[in-house]
Amino acid sequence: MSPARPKLRVVIVDDHTLFREGLRTILEMEEDLEVVADAESAEDVVELVWQTRPDVLLLDIRMPQGSGLDAVPAVLRISPRTQVLVLTACDEKEEHVRAFKLGAKGVILKDSARQTLMQAIHTVCAGQVWVDPRMTNALVEELSHLGSDGSTSGGRDENGLTERELEIVRLVASGYKNKEVGNALAISERTVKTHLTNIFQKLGVRDRVGLVMFALCHGLTRAA
Repeated sequence: MSPARPKLRVVIVDDHTLFREGLRTILEMEEDLEVVADAESAEDVVELVWQTRPDVLLLDIRMPQGSGLDAVPAVLRISPRTQVLVLTACDEKEEHVRAFKLGAKGVILKDSARQTLMQAIHTVCAGQVWVDPRMTNALVEELSHLGSDGSTSGGRDENGLTERELEIVRLVASGYKNKEVGNALAISERTVKTHLTNIFQKLGVRDRVGLVMFALCHGLTRAA
């Protein structure tokens, strides 16, 4: 008999008591999750993460003491393995973009269904990007408007992507379908799919949406 898999350790930080306690109750009903701590203040985030070293931090984006996002860089410094999933009650595109730029792995609306929340938690714990489906178009549009100063040089960038993979990333971020990417680069659609599989693995994203988000946040859409 194989040993039981360790539970994913979760910390919740949200200033709304009813929401926080309700969320804790929901998560504790899951066999593979363990809520190791919760708090109501953004000021407690770093200390809690230091003490508990969770697999995932569910972090409210807006609290009376300030934005929970301000703590994200410190959280990732002291516990790099902790994945940050930001909780938000409204469509604040600028703040959501900021969350990803600071290192959060996902943003989810507070009125999401339980199944969606579980999917988001497991996605970010796997090191992949999660974007609430209802926010995808708005976030991509916002990132496109902001642009990026990032650039790459040489045959391989800091994420381990080859020049051909970077070309594919730029085309996908521009809205090209697989067949169109293949036509633009004179390669087969099957080869494009193989490249995309490798790209997803290198960047830790699960689909084209995550790829576009990553590319726009990290300046991969501009040619060297």
